[in-house]
Amino acid sequence: MLLEQNAALQRTLHEVQNELRTLRAHELGARLREGLNARSLRDTEIQELREQRDAALAAGRQAETVMQALRNVNRRLMVENSRLIAADAPEPTRTAPAAPKPPGP
Repeated sequence: MLLEQNAALQRTLHEVQNELRTLRAHELGARLREGLNARSLRDTEIQELREQRDAALAAGRQAETVMQALRNVNRRLMVENSRLIAADAPEPTRTAPAAPKPPGP
């Protein structure tokens, strides 16, 4: 009778151990899936932020290019305006030099 009880307890122990292993495996699998999902969400968010950063950098480079083009146009217009103003300005009238005073009393 004790041998039968011992055998029954060993079978029960093995069944419980197998069930516990199964539960642990399921729990670990769930944790792993959650961890991978969380990691993939972070990776997705990081990728989106990188894309936004790249778009902002490209827009900044494009704006800098436009600003440089506008500076060049501004310089050319200043040179052209200076020439036009100089051409339109009346030449100052020249007066005859004053006759030198004779020396002496």
